[in-house]
Amino acid sequence: MKLNWLKRSIRTKLIVFLLLAIGLPMLASILATNARTERIVSDEAVRQASNLIYQGKTNLNNYFDMAYGTTLLPYNDTQFGDTLYKILEQGRDDYLSEQVVNRSLLSIGNSMKEIYQVYLHAAAAEKGYLVVKGNLKKAHQLEPYGSAIPETEMTKIDPAHQSHLYGMQTLPYYSPKPVITIHRKIVQVPSFKPIGTLAIDLTTEVIDDICRNLYDPGLEELYLLTEDGTIVYGPDERKRGKRLNEAWVREALAGGQTRGHQSYKEEGHSGIYVYERLTDNGMNWTLIKRIPDKLLQAGTRQVTAVNTFVLGCSLIVAAAAAIFVSFWITSPLKKLTGYVNRIQSGELDTDIRLTREDEIGILARRFRLMMETINNLVLREYRLELASKTNQLKALQAQVQPHFIYNALQSIGTAALQSGARDVYHLVMLLGKMMRYSMNTSESIVQLSQEIEHTQAYLELQKRRFGDKLAYEISMAPDTAALAVPRMVLQPLVENVFKHAFDPVGGQIRVWISTFRQGRHAAIQVEDDGPGIPEAKLQELRTLLDEIGKPEEQSLPSRREDGHIGLYNVMSRLRLHAGPDAEMKLESRPGRGLRITLLVPQHNGGGEPA
Repeated sequence: MKLNWLKRSIRTKLIVFLLLAIGLPMLASILATNARTERIVSDEAVRQASNLIYQGKTNLNNYFDMAYGTTLLPYNDTQFGDTLYKILEQGRDDYLSEQVVNRSLLSIGNSMKEIYQVYLHAAAAEKGYLVVKGNLKKAHQLEPYGSAIPETEMTKIDPAHQSHLYGMQTLPYYSPKPVITIHRKIVQVPSFKPIGTLAIDLTTEVIDDICRNLYDPGLEELYLLTEDGTIVYGPDERKRGKRLNEAWVREALAGGQTRGHQSYKEEGHSGIYVYERLTDNGMNWTLIKRIPDKLLQAGTRQVTAVNTFVLGCSLIVAAAAAIFVSFWITSPLKKLTGYVNRIQSGELDTDIRLTREDEIGILARRFRLMMETINNLVLREYRLELASKTNQLKALQAQVQPHFIYNALQSIGTAALQSGARDVYHLVMLLGKMMRYSMNTSESIVQLSQEIEHTQAYLELQKRRFGDKLAYEISMAPDTAALAVPRMVLQPLVENVFKHAFDPVGGQIRVWISTFRQGRHAAIQVEDDGPGIPEAKLQELRTLLDEIGKPEEQSLPSRREDGHIGLYNVMSRLRLHAGPDAEMKLESRPGRGLRITLLVPQHNGGGEPA
């Protein structure tokens, strides 16, 4: 193979080099981006499907919680009057008792609109009662009709099946319809002796509505399966109540995790399924959504096509730019080569004219000067041009870090200590401690002892400032030291005393701080003997603090311009970190001071507040 054309031409070499230098990385970028995009799109589809299935699980759990709660209605009012519970307990079957049974079953049947019929078996009376569409059927039955509840269980749920009349063939006759049945033993309290069995047939409309909103029919599949694979809900209504025994189903039901996703592959089908287990109320059902690969790849292909188009256009533009740059760089070289050929042929007075300002232009001008020197046969002048370039120095803006301030305060304190000024050293250390605590933004929740220590440093500084005009006492219950509270909620309250209750000119002030447990709350109390707050103003402050966290609270900023923004900020942060159970109580009597009590809820015996 002959590559002389490549060896002889700088332009060709430059074009080939630039195309390879630009094209290969961009092609690699296209391949890597498409592969990564395919993974991201698939992961995002799985994440969205998992979130949707989790929401469906939550809705189903809420629905079944309500249904299971309905089965507990026979236990209501067991102590008063002639009730269903007492009739079952006493084994009565007289006319009046049957009227009570009828009313009770009608009440249960009307408690949820999805209840199709209610069946009750009275063990002592050996009777079965069925209320369907407001009509009562009854028959002599030695045992409850249908499948029995396991001896160790109180409830049992039957998956989707056709309703029946529980062995009661009296008129009127009702056509069967798909239902889910919840069975519950009714036991005597406290002996737990069975005195009856209640069965509630629920229509499947609500379950169908919840499940239909969780997938795209025709493109995806959704199943609600019992632990043995019986279909409660599926895309094919004809298969409901039948067992699904495919390999991917067995794999999903056999897993020990309550949620997850897994790929599947079967003849003619492959994709990903996500699942959630419903384990409340003794259930062991599984909600499974299958997403075929063709649906996942549809989104991937669309994003990949867009990426390929954008990167392809970028590659074309880059290639055109590479060719343009190659011609722009090599064109003056071609011209200079032409001038050299003319000089070689004897035209020593050839005027070399290149207007370029780059290195090639400099070369052309130097070459022209050399030819002028040869033509004159005199070396007239050599000029040495010294190019001086000024460097612009970028000033680095040094940011003063907090540790620099701490070190500076430590140095000042050390110098004071060496000079014998122990009071100055003590004050500097107190200030350093306060600054370190207040500038630490890494912790939003601290121990109560840390808040007390910070506030004590603040009070000690004020004590050094005001002398005998200030007295304070701090009482912290030992079992409150490790309680969790939001940071910087105590010191602003103490600072509020100096702002509103203390006259530094001639007044005196006493401040009491105490902490103690109050139920599940950590109580922090700040009290002073200042002038107090008038009742009208106090009530206005209480109203303002109570409204913090409510929707209408957005209109409150104009009402906070009353000098008590400290109380508002503390309460706002307290509610933000500790939840709506946090409280701030204000108590005041004119001339007798103000008492502020913070109640910070604790969780798990003193854990971080909600």
